[in-house]
Amino acid sequence: MEIAILIGGKGSRVKKISKSTPKAFLKVGKYSIIDHQLKQLSKLKKRIFLISNNKISKFNNELRNKYKDIDFKIFEESEPLGTGGCLKPLQDYKHNNYLLIMGDLIFNIDFKKFYSFHKRNKSDITLLVHPNDHPYDSDLIEINQENQLIKFHNKPHKKSDIGNLSSSGIFLINKKILKFIKPNKFQDLSKNILPMLLRKKIKIFAYNTREYVKDVGTPKRINLVKKHMKTKKFINGNINKKLPAIFLDRDGVINKEYLNKHYQNPAEIIKGSISAVKKINEKGFLSVIVTNQPAIAKGIITHDKLKTDHKKLEYQFGLKGAYFDRIYFCPYHPEKGFKGEIKNLKKKSTWRKPDNGMFLQAIKDLNIDIKKSYMIGNSDVDYYAAKKTGIKCLVVGKKFMLKGVKNYKNLFSAVKSIT
Repeated sequence: MEIAILIGGKGSRVKKISKSTPKAFLKVGKYSIIDHQLKQLSKLKKRIFLISNNKISKFNNELRNKYKDIDFKIFEESEPLGTGGCLKPLQDYKHNNYLLIMGDLIFNIDFKKFYSFHKRNKSDITLLVHPNDHPYDSDLIEINQENQLIKFHNKPHKKSDIGNLSSSGIFLINKKILKFIKPNKFQDLSKNILPMLLRKKIKIFAYNTREYVKDVGTPKRINLVKKHMKTKKFINGNINKKLPAIFLDRDGVINKEYLNKHYQNPAEIIKGSISAVKKINEKGFLSVIVTNQPAIAKGIITHDKLKTDHKKLEYQFGLKGAYFDRIYFCPYHPEKGFKGEIKNLKKKSTWRKPDNGMFLQAIKDLNIDIKKSYMIGNSDVDYYAAKKTGIKCLVVGKKFMLKGVKNYKNLFSAVKSIT
């Protein structure tokens, strides 16, 4: 694996603050964006291809002189070829895989695990993806259970059922896909190359990570990342470091719950829930939904219906700058006798609260710091699942009352109590 960084963009969104400085060389805190990237990438001890343009040769040469321990190869375009067209020269080199990174990103990522995922799946292209707080102007994707890409949605978006799984601007690409790129022609990786490769049935996978990666392509996001850099959100952003989580029940906590209904509509969001999740994000906790959904086993709804509803929920929260790091649900139900029930789902499961299978899976997937984590729910099953996991449970509403346990008015008041 070798590395390619794209730093030849126009930087039109940051012109107000950049003046004559190229975007990749703008400072975020003490260092420039490209400095932040190279400090991490140099640890991989790989050759780094800088794909740039001839208007910023001065900056490129300064970079080469500054990092003499890095083996640079610099390509400078005379005419812009886009994020896809600019990759064609890489075809002339012997390397089979390239770690491709857009030049306006700040990140804290374990790239070795990313590469292992790429190799294990024998992927032709692997996208590093994550939920974010601005899905409306991000490229969004849909994946199957094997994490293989099935749909790619270029920004802007008209639909609300596409979720909030965003392409981060970091890719692993196999050299063989470069043959599909036309020489000396402007081509955008997201708008032109990826949709074309999907049509050709090329194997494209998504590596869904909670690790820190932010686009700093606007002045607002530069200021936001400056604040993040002082917090555990960034410092412990790498998957090898633990982060605390706030586990959330869904029905009666995030959305309204009607006791006479077998399935609750997550679109009926309780007032204050979006602000609460946004506060969780800002406090540096992971936000993780863990919800029993026995309506699937009872035959009332399908898996596809639930997944679509969750995508709508994610997108709705994303429009307001809030996101869930992961959603886990249990479709099982042990009691039989429902008309239209799904027989293979009518069984006991360690994922069904009050058991804690969903919690344990999340802890494994996201490397969660149990000691500093919380559960916020509204029922006894939430309380006992949290207790079994060894985390504190905050109870909202009056559905479940227990002596010595405080009941909070709603999700927002519960989150506000966590310092």
